[in-house]
Amino acid sequence: KRQNVAEWIFETLENFAMSLGGLGAKPYIPLFAAFFLLILFSNWSGLIPGVGRVIWFRAPTSDVNVTIGLALVAFFFFQYQGFKHLGIGYLSKFFPLGEFRKGIGTGLIAMFVGLVELLLEFVKPVTLSMRLFGNVYGGEVALGVLTALTVALIPLAMYALEVMLNLVQALIFSTLTLMFTLAAIEHHGDEHDEKHEPHPTPADPELATAGAH
Repeated sequence: KRQNVAEWIFETLENFAMSLGGLGAKPYIPLFAAFFLLILFSNWSGLIPGVGRVIWFRAPTSDVNVTIGLALVAFFFFQYQGFKHLGIGYLSKFFPLGEFRKGIGTGLIAMFVGLVELLLEFVKPVTLSMRLFGNVYGGEVALGVLTALTVALIPLAMYALEVMLNLVQALIFSTLTLMFTLAAIEHHGDEHDEKHEPHPTPADPELATAGAH
């Protein structure tokens, strides 16, 4: 029964990841699922009674060092995948020197856009870590204050809200990691090539006739 539950959880996460990234997401589903489950149970561990008062009951993800560590793992992973799939050509996303062949103006604009994208690459781990840390730590503080100042009914409602928000935060972190990885391995010319791909000659005569019309 435990194995069935574990398989159902993994298959659910797999289907969700595939719905977002298609077949290209399949190799990264184990990392996606690992991030999601690790962060989810880390978040939920902070909902143990006594939260905010006993240091061992604090959620690991309410410590900024933990969230930065997770974000750096994600950051280096999708950078590695970018170089693995595209080689040195991965840098052309940030330094599109080839655009100067279309003119100096086009090249300068492309270089500016590339440098902005390079800056955004280093912003990604910051946003990943700070978003997770801020939401989990803020939820712990709010829950502790409400528990100390109000009757039991309000903290119970806050617990239910925190359970849902913690799940959402785990899903956001793991999903963004997956999307950043897929973006890193995507060649910047793929979309251009697809637009200019010649139409294949259909084998079916009816299809050929329909295409002619």
